[in-house]
Amino acid sequence: MFFYIIYHRINPIYFMLLIATIDPILRKNLQQTLTEKGDPFVLLEEGEDIIQAVFYHNPSLVVVDLYLTHPSGLEILRQLRERGFSGKVVVLGGQSNQNLAPEASHLGALQIIGRPFNASQVLGAVRVASGDLG
Repeated sequence: MFFYIIYHRINPIYFMLLIATIDPILRKNLQQTLTEKGDPFVLLEEGEDIIQAVFYHNPSLVVVDLYLTHPSGLEILRQLRERGFSGKVVVLGGQSNQNLAPEASHLGALQIIGRPFNASQVLGAVRVASGDLG
């Protein structure tokens, strides 16, 4: 179980970055990259209560994988919005769930990244969604 809590600095404002993905290689690479940079984060894997974690930590930005199951990544996003989460969202998608992109966008996903991707691309989308383009 991966669970790291740190505070991510974007501009002069601190906010919590929460990432939930099924991809163990991506989790490992994100953990390594964020730790090396000193960037804070919460990193969750399949099977953890992602919705509860979001409301416990109240992140400003969530990265959610559409390939998550029980509940699906899209269902997680839907429940977050129904329960009043107003933070920013980046979605990790792929070829098999391209048809879900419009609904994810309708639910407020600011960036939708298609597979294949790497940690640098995910973090780039986080920077764009957070408004830190520098």
